[in-house]
Amino acid sequence: MPKMTDPTAALTSFQRAVHARSISIERGRLDPNVYVHFDQPQGEARFTYVRLDGGAVTALANFMLNGSVDGAMCWAVGYAVPEGLRGQGRARDIVQSGIAELQNGFKDHPRFFVEAVIDIENIASQRVAAAVLGGEPEAIIDGHSKRPAVRYTAEFRTAR
Repeated sequence: MPKMTDPTAALTSFQRAVHARSISIERGRLDPNVYVHFDQPQGEARFTYVRLDGGAVTALANFMLNGSVDGAMCWAVGYAVPEGLRGQGRARDIVQSGIAELQNGFKDHPRFFVEAVIDIENIASQRVAAAVLGGEPEAIIDGHSKRPAVRYTAEFRTAR
């Protein structure tokens, strides 16, 4: 049975790309300590928000366009923090910062949704999702891995 997607692989890949200077990143509009990279893998919009210390990525949140909910964009979020930096609120912080940047950037859209699909055994990630997205998680079977998972979904209004 395949495993669920692990955003730590994205963090490692992003770190290599930052060191190689093979991607462009720019400062966030709201928080100058957040950096963003936009790309479109497989034709789908993705915003990657990171915090850096020197050249090291200390937290990453990927927001991948994942269809719509009630006619509004839905962004699937994945987040990761290097192992030695976990348990310090960095994941919660980068997800909150990414959502704030999306709210600011999508002023022409009155609202959007963010969802997090998390392995049932990943309690730390569930705590992050509960803190940022709130609400009661929905018990699901992950479509890729076929593993038990939970989905947190929250609606956000954009800055106008």
